[in-house]
Amino acid sequence: MPSKSLSPTLKPSIEFEALGTHWFIEAESGITPRQERLIHTTLGIIDRTWSRFRDDSLVATMSRRVGEYPLSVTDRGLMQWYHLLYKATEGYINPLVGQTLADAGYDASYRLAPKTTIATTPSWDEVIKLTATGITITQPGIIDVGAAGKGFAIDAIADLFKTQSYTIDAGGDIRIKGTPQTIGLEHPLHRGELIGTITIKDKSICGSAGNRRQWGDWHHIINPRTSRPVENVIATWAVADTAMHADGIASALFFVPPEQLTQLGDFAYVIMYENGKVYHTNTQDIRLFT
Repeated sequence: MPSKSLSPTLKPSIEFEALGTHWFIEAESGITPRQERLIHTTLGIIDRTWSRFRDDSLVATMSRRVGEYPLSVTDRGLMQWYHLLYKATEGYINPLVGQTLADAGYDASYRLAPKTTIATTPSWDEVIKLTATGITITQPGIIDVGAAGKGFAIDAIADLFKTQSYTIDAGGDIRIKGTPQTIGLEHPLHRGELIGTITIKDKSICGSAGNRRQWGDWHHIINPRTSRPVENVIATWAVADTAMHADGIASALFFVPPEQLTQLGDFAYVIMYENGKVYHTNTQDIRLFT
């Protein structure tokens, strides 16, 4: 918690639900009422743009109608990052996996019951063309930004704090500025049990695991080539300068080795496989329990 006393109009921290997860935000110099309003406004805009779980979002509109759609500079940055991930992973990270997820049961109604036929995932070039001002959809398709969207939202909130020291935690994906923090790595199969820790300073850490959204023999990390959940890797964590990059890298590590992603920038990682083996960056900031 912040060490110095704050004005009664400032809050040291806030907690709330948004974008389908729990948020905890703390600022050393306090959160002003204006910042709190901007936080909710910013997340609302992101939800209305990228949520595939609401009928009035831009994503929902693009799933029904082809055409050109303008995007803000930051939203174009998200799609440009997805294109880099798509190329670096040879198509395994594909935002067009949305229809596959919906058919598997992870849809707007959360029916969690797979259809008899599961849609295959189209290639990027079949559906998406990035332009200088936005995106062109050449055939209807459901875009799902789950592989990096939460990190994108965390970064948007971090931008509201400018020079302040802060902690932003959205469902365990974290970005901090200021004092170093040691983050626990929860075992994907044993809730509350840690496999190790990572210490970060002025960085972001994001993790992904199949057990976070699981129903029947399905979970939300889908191999677009097989239209089935990934099996070999059961959890990943990535540390990078921004949460969007950490989130995307953590997702990509389910499909390709870390050496294949070095072109995307500097990052540290931890990968846990279904046989219990754990591989990680050789750094003193990562401590695994044996």
